Amino acid sequence: MKEKTAVYMAAILIALSIPVLVATLATESVAFSERFYLKQYETLKLKQATGFSPDEFMQFSRTLWDYFRNRIASPQALFTAPPNSPQPLYQEHELAHLADVQYLFQIGWTGRRLALLSLAGSIGLLLILNKGRSGPTIAAAAAAGSSIGIACFLLLMLAIWFDFNRAFTAFHLISFDNMLWQLDPATDNLIRLFPEQFFQTAAVTIAVRALGAYFAVLVSSLWFYKNRQPRSS
Repeated sequence: MKEKTAVYMAAILIALSIPVLVATLATESVAFSERFYLKQYETLKLKQATGFSPDEFMQFSRTLWDYFRNRIASPQALFTAPPNSPQPLYQEHELAHLADVQYLFQIGWTGRRLALLSLAGSIGLLLILNKGRSGPTIAAAAAAGSSIGIACFLLLMLAIWFDFNRAFTAFHLISFDNMLWQLDPATDNLIRLFPEQFFQTAAVTIAVRALGAYFAVLVSSLWFYKNRQPRSS
């Protein structure tokens, strides 16, 4: 009985770990993509909107990436403003909001590490306890996990399609315990560099990449489950 319970628990952990792993990897693939950022710089005409060159935009973006990854202590950057004197890019409330965003990234990476450990440990446990059926059990759990991920990201796509502004606001209200995220495009460089349209495209791109990965896991898991069932003698 204990062995059977352990097998069930391991399968459940696999099913829960896969959505977390795929979601965090898809998010990171966009959040730290130089190609994506440069594409948005051109599409959103940020040169005209901000006055910053592509090199400056990417310099500011890389500084943010280093900050989110805990490689530097502050995301603050300097830019040259008339009359050719260095000026800080962000105001204090923008820096405070970026600290909150950094915290979210740290939570995401912690979750990913825990999910990876859980996935590896659960697979190892199944290989030990459920030798004859470990393959189909793992495949079934992976199919369940990818199905959970597909459902979540389809809901995200629906929310974006119906009303991205409302979904974006809800995300901030859930994720942050303050209103520092309410920035003014007339005075705050953070929202000028990364307007709402930037995040809408990022969310769609993340969802598409995650859904592609989930469907790949689902199809391969179902194929494996169907074709690797142990044959009765």
